[in-house]
Amino acid sequence: MEEEKYFYLEGKVEDVMTREPISIHKDEGLERLVDMFKTYKFHGLPVLDEEGKLVGVVRDTDIISIFARRDPASRSYKRVEDIMHRPPPTIYLKDSIQNAIMKMFADHSRFLVVMDEEDKMVGVVTRIDLIRGIRFRGPEGGEKPGAEDPSGEEGRV
Repeated sequence: MEEEKYFYLEGKVEDVMTREPISIHKDEGLERLVDMFKTYKFHGLPVLDEEGKLVGVVRDTDIISIFARRDPASRSYKRVEDIMHRPPPTIYLKDSIQNAIMKMFADHSRFLVVMDEEDKMVGVVTRIDLIRGIRFRGPEGGEKPGAEDPSGEEGRV
């Protein structure tokens, strides 16, 4: 008979985040955005301005939703800036994984952009990244980290 295990969250966002994320410039065309989604298979990207500052996020649903709208103006969207979300959903490096989960659900987002103390983008954290913070404990208190990703791949945005 297998012993009963209890699971809990442990760690900070910085422990599980993806560093140096791929991003896109706000003035890039939607064709480039679509190419990036096809190439990297991400669900979203941070959007930067000419100074490299975070100004928004763009999600796969933003591009797909253009075809669901009856608004003829939506067909005139040309640049990432036309469809990105402002303000971007963010979290800080030192925030707990629990806080990241709560924020992600509150923002209805698959990922959050991770900021440092100086409000500089340093990474992203996805739902899969957050799962890496799950730990299991047996009745005797023996700790065991959550299962490793069998594919060896990092979490995707």
